[in-house]
Formats: sequence, C-alpha cells, structure tokens
Amino acid sequence: MHMEMYYRGALIRPIVYRAKGVFHSSVVIRDADGNQQLFESIGRFASDRAAAYFAVDWAIARLNGEELEPPFRMLDA
Repeated sequence: MHMEMYYRGALIRPIVYRAKGVFHSSVVIRDADGNQQLFESIGRFASDRAAAYFAVDWAIARLNGEELEPPFRMLDA
C-alpha cells in the first residue's frame, strides 16, 4: 500500500513492511520547509492497512503536538 497525504502543510508518508508475519509501521513527516524526519517502529499490526492508517493518525497527532499510543490490538512480535 502506497499513500501520501498533506496535513498542516506537512507531507505524511506511512511506511509498512512485513517481518515474521507482522506488519511494522513507520512514518516519514516532511514539513513545509522541507525538513524530513523518519519515525521507525511506531507499531506492529496484523494487517498492512491497519499499520498504514495508524502511521497517518500518529503523524497527525504529532503535528498537533499530541502523543498517540498504539492501540490495544498492537502485536508483540
């Protein structure tokens, strides 16, 4: 799954990869000035879609100055 979105002038790009049967969620956030940060291993999920959607929600929360904890269904791999 490949997706990108903009929120408050920042580009959000979730990155999902599968290892040992679990989908790992990471995200790239690039601000309006072009500064880019990669946040790795923010969660582990049973599906690629859940991992990607969580990465987007996590990035939006971060841009809003909030923290978003992984949901209870996060897998401990």
